[in-house]
Amino acid sequence: MGDNVMILHIGIDSIPVRLPCLWEHGISYDTQDRILEDHGISDKQVVIFIEKDFNRLERLLARLTGAPRLLRRPLDRLNSALWDLIDGNRTLSQIIQIMEDCYDEEIIPARQRCSESISKLIELNLVELK
Repeated sequence: MGDNVMILHIGIDSIPVRLPCLWEHGISYDTQDRILEDHGISDKQVVIFIEKDFNRLERLLARLTGAPRLLRRPLDRLNSALWDLIDGNRTLSQIIQIMEDCYDEEIIPARQRCSESISKLIELNLVELK
């Protein structure tokens, strides 16, 4: 998700939960693998919309230039799958296992990659841990 991620120590039994935000499924990746569907992975790109927090001057400039108030943040294929798996019921351990089952070598090292992505989502106030 990004290079400058402050990595939190996320316990393997932690349950990531999506916080309320605007998001949608976009394009399909057209992966011909039934295992994705079996685990609740849509195989579609997730696009998250983040509302910009303007100060007074920025708000004026945005109004004059017609700048959008929502930042559109499309996720890559693996982070889109991770987003689908963050349902508030699965532990990090379960999510890692599903990602390994579905994406094999592409996700290795799965624990590190999932933890980094979830840390970034937490930093963006899109996910919290139970």
